[in-house]
Amino acid sequence: MKKILGTVAIAALLSGPPQFASAEEVATVRINQAFQSLLYLSLYVANDAGFFDEEGLDVKVTTGGGGSQAWSAVLGGSAEYSIHDPVFPTISREQGGPGIVVGTICNAETIYALAKKPDIKLTTNFEELLSKGYKISTQPQPDSGWARLTYLAQKLNIKAGDSTYTNVQVPIGSEMASVFAGQTDIGLSYPPVVELAEEQGLHVTFSFTAASRPYLFSSLNTTQDFIEKNPETHQKVMNAFEKASQYIYRYPEEAVKIAVKEFPDLDEKIVRKAVERMTSELAYPEHVFAEYNAFTANQKLHQFVGTIKQPATAEEGLNNTAALAAYQSLGRISWDAPRPISKTVTQ
Repeated sequence: MKKILGTVAIAALLSGPPQFASAEEVATVRINQAFQSLLYLSLYVANDAGFFDEEGLDVKVTTGGGGSQAWSAVLGGSAEYSIHDPVFPTISREQGGPGIVVGTICNAETIYALAKKPDIKLTTNFEELLSKGYKISTQPQPDSGWARLTYLAQKLNIKAGDSTYTNVQVPIGSEMASVFAGQTDIGLSYPPVVELAEEQGLHVTFSFTAASRPYLFSSLNTTQDFIEKNPETHQKVMNAFEKASQYIYRYPEEAVKIAVKEFPDLDEKIVRKAVERMTSELAYPEHVFAEYNAFTANQKLHQFVGTIKQPATAEEGLNNTAALAAYQSLGRISWDAPRPISKTVTQ
């Protein structure tokens, strides 16, 4: 499930000052992803379609096994960038360390509510979902499904109880199993678990993607020190991600092909459906720069669940300079034809 679910794991960050390469010393750019996840499609497109190569970058992708581990790779000097929930650089700064968000990887909180009973219909009214006494399974507090459910319920002033919803916290990965077993009425999860569950008979009743927008779910992260010492390398990285973000929407079929190659253990039909769903809901960014409102929404939610003490402002936690420069210099890119898939992150 670690390969599928991009859940937030809070753990101790590495101690001691990070050691970064000085200017002009970076020959290889190392990116540590929290998980191999369909949420990170722009990373795979940048790599597999050759956009990193086109920028003259030798990019090595490794997998940390969680957000904390991926960010710790940056702090420990074994990676220049990390991909995960943008809360981790904020945690780092609260503890006296470095950390900055520099771009968007997933632009929506891609959580979906699924049910087995046919009388639980698809709705766009979240209040309706909470007012019928349903038992709803989520990951344990403070993970994303629990956080979003609780946060929106609080905004609607609806408390869990017998006459409203009941939040049943279950082990990560068993949200759908509890619905199949009849222990809960509705389960919350992410693609491609959603598509796997649909294949087995569940149906979507609510999309949190639209309900939580704008929301920065996954980001590209580094340190200000690295940016200042390696401005040209950093700009090339952001150029590649800008190209990849546009390419996903210019050639969606090619994006699906890359996703299929990156997830060879998953049924192609499931991967295709998941990518098409996230593309249709603009979960993948159309451009790499991070929206101010999406960043602040993420920070407010994490303050609500207690992950951080105070939400970071965009001035404190976000550096869009190179991402905006990539957007402005490249403009709307026009490719004459799809690009060949040159390689994959998955070995």
